Amino acid sequence: MLIVSDCMMVPVRSDISVRTAPELKDHIEELMNGGCHRIILDMDKVGYIDSAGIALILSLSRKMRAMGGLLTLVNVSEMVNHILSVGCLVPFIPCLAKQSSKAAVPALPVGSKPSKRLTVRIEPDTLQDARERLREFLEVLPLSSSELYDIILAAGEAMGNCVLHTDSGIGYLTCALYPDRLVMEAVDSGPGFEIAPDVDPVVTLEHGRGIKIMRLLCDDVEIKKKPVGHGTIVRLVKMLQQGAEPLEKGMFEILSA
Repeated sequence: MLIVSDCMMVPVRSDISVRTAPELKDHIEELMNGGCHRIILDMDKVGYIDSAGIALILSLSRKMRAMGGLLTLVNVSEMVNHILSVGCLVPFIPCLAKQSSKAAVPALPVGSKPSKRLTVRIEPDTLQDARERLREFLEVLPLSSSELYDIILAAGEAMGNCVLHTDSGIGYLTCALYPDRLVMEAVDSGPGFEIAPDVDPVVTLEHGRGIKIMRLLCDDVEIKKKPVGHGTIVRLVKMLQQGAEPLEKGMFEILSA
């Protein structure tokens, strides 16, 4: 069985047709069987998709949802999006059109105050409870199912780091809602770690994928040592009311190591 991350971006390297669909099906199902719950198909090189391809994507999406996961298509061309629309897939499967890159995240105006705030305690035995509290906090927002899933997955990675990298396994997640963005900060009291935004983490079987997942799913990620005392602050920003931003091209399989 293939060992996978919880989130994978998979490049589709050719058109999806009756000839190529079986191979793609086998690869995606191998990832699903390996425990991947979030699969992103990069459609940048797909110029055509036939009825077999439409049936495959619909089938995979249903299987992913049945296991509590999500399938998303990104870098979808205008022609392929039209075909998917004719096949009635667009309302049910998140599809993001081709765009150049993520937009830069503007700084918050001086004096900005959140309209809503949530703080949860992170402990090894209560991670699921923390995720559910975050879900309840977010469900009142006008988020798509893809955005909601991505935010919870990214926050889960940040909370998991708190558990893994502190002796007590205890930390705190604070969520602040502003008119145009959600800001989440996971804080622990471990030895402290930081990495520059333009530096790729070293990925091994045990470590490094969490940072890539957070960067993939959020619009801005900062990982810094606490300015006072010991510990790390992971700050995640997700822009709202602008539609989902495209996922970074070139970042294909998060499991690359």
